[in-house]
Amino acid sequence: MFPVTERPPPSEPENQRAVPDYLAHEGLEHARAAQEHVEGTSDPFLRYVPVTAAVLAVCAGLSSLVGNRLAEAMLSSGSQAVLAQTQAADLWNEYEADSLKAHIDVGAEALAPNAKVRQQLHEDEIKYRNRQTPLSVEARALEDERTATLTKMDKAEAKKLDMDVATALFQVSIVLASIAAIVKRSPLFIVGIIGGAIGIAFCVVGLLR
Repeated sequence: MFPVTERPPPSEPENQRAVPDYLAHEGLEHARAAQEHVEGTSDPFLRYVPVTAAVLAVCAGLSSLVGNRLAEAMLSSGSQAVLAQTQAADLWNEYEADSLKAHIDVGAEALAPNAKVRQQLHEDEIKYRNRQTPLSVEARALEDERTATLTKMDKAEAKKLDMDVATALFQVSIVLASIAAIVKRSPLFIVGIIGGAIGIAFCVVGLLR
């Protein structure tokens, strides 16, 4: 009887869903634009907008890079899990085929016309029975490999989610900082800083998972 699969590996299209790379130069353009708007401002707090936007742009680029590398790792793990599961299924099919042959030999042995035929059928039955044990051991090893690979993929998926959230927070924070420079409103800049800090927290959590 075939062991029950814990859960099938995700299909390849699902694994390939990845957030596009966020290029750091996009955020740096925001920083340069903010620099133009804060020149000559009387609010000393807003003078930090360009530097903050540049730092957030670098953080966004790095988190996006890590996220996409994790997506590649998920794709590789998914392929390995599919291969291991397929190989295990093939071995279990062979196991069941040998079991069926052994049962047929048992029935044929009971109806054999002479001792020589019975002896041959008995030897065939033993041969098939002996082949079943190594087949089952190898199949279970492949199932364990599949399970371990799926666990690894789940871990990478959780990390990638943290990195994707961090990248989104960095992007929003850069935009808020740029808007703060344009409209000369410090509260928006503060919100942007808070968003960036939360993004860094998500990065740390993702890296430590």
